[in-house]
Amino acid sequence: MPLQLMILVLIAGVGMAIILGWMGNLSPPSTIAVANASPSEIVLSDADSDGIYTVDGVSLTISVQDQNGNPVPGASVLLSGSGIATEEGKAPHALTDGEGKASFDDLSVQHAGRSVGFVTVTVIKSGFASSGTVTIPVFSE
Repeated sequence: MPLQLMILVLIAGVGMAIILGWMGNLSPPSTIAVANASPSEIVLSDADSDGIYTVDGVSLTISVQDQNGNPVPGASVLLSGSGIATEEGKAPHALTDGEGKASFDDLSVQHAGRSVGFVTVTVIKSGFASSGTVTIPVFSE
């Protein structure tokens, strides 16, 4: 009986060593750690005094980095909220370039009333464990 117990403990120890060695070679999944917007805020005005605050021709640049500070090329960037739209009236979206940047030009932003709104930037990439978001405040003057 003691010999059988010693063989069982030996087999369990070798099996555990193999499993731990295999798991030691695993790397953590990549994550989108940083998404920065430039400019960091948008200011609207009510030029015709109709209560709808707007601005046209807005340009935004979104920079995306992983957990190691490396740029993330090929990430999908979507802008939503505060009536942000392209010239065609569609939801703005783009892919990041080789430097991890997505640029948007000639956007329009609007909301009713004198208040604070937000544009939400969502960044997603296949193969990354998490997505990134950043919120850009929208002010009415």
